[in-house]
Amino acid sequence: MSSRTAGAAVTTWRYFNMARGYDDDRLVVIERDESSNGLGMLLLGLAVGAGAALLFAPASGRETRDRISREARRAGRRVREITDEFGEKVADSVERARSSVDDRVNRARSAVQTRVDAVNDAVDAGREAAAQARVDLEQAVADTKRAYTDGRRAYNDRVRRQADDLNTHADQHADENPAEG
Repeated sequence: MSSRTAGAAVTTWRYFNMARGYDDDRLVVIERDESSNGLGMLLLGLAVGAGAALLFAPASGRETRDRISREARRAGRRVREITDEFGEKVADSVERARSSVDDRVNRARSAVQTRVDAVNDAVDAGREAAAQARVDLEQAVADTKRAYTDGRRAYNDRVRRQADDLNTHADQHADENPAEG
């Protein structure tokens, strides 16, 4: 006899024992179906299977009580095993998710830090370039002022020389032509 409940569990009962004519050992095959509640379906299958075993078992009351006791202990052990497995899987999944998130956060931090360092380097380079440009500009202004001053001095000297030359020439002319003056 086999029963299938919502694709979660298949329970097969074997009733054969050469000495007694039946065997109360059962074979349980669990199929995982991620879309259903596997633990609930397992417990439901265990309860239905235990009830069916009681109804179909040709045994005395004492044997039936012993079998129920054994089956209850087996079911309890199996439920503990399944919950332990489930707990371990959940813990593993949580740890993997945490590790994945930590890894992504660390990579994002690293990328942000790399960009921050690049921006800081660019700002420092810009400041250095601005400082150098200021020095160069101040030097160019000083050179321009010096050139202007030198040019103005040269112009004034030339105008003075020309005026002196004209005065000297006028004096010589006046000495040569006293009547014109």
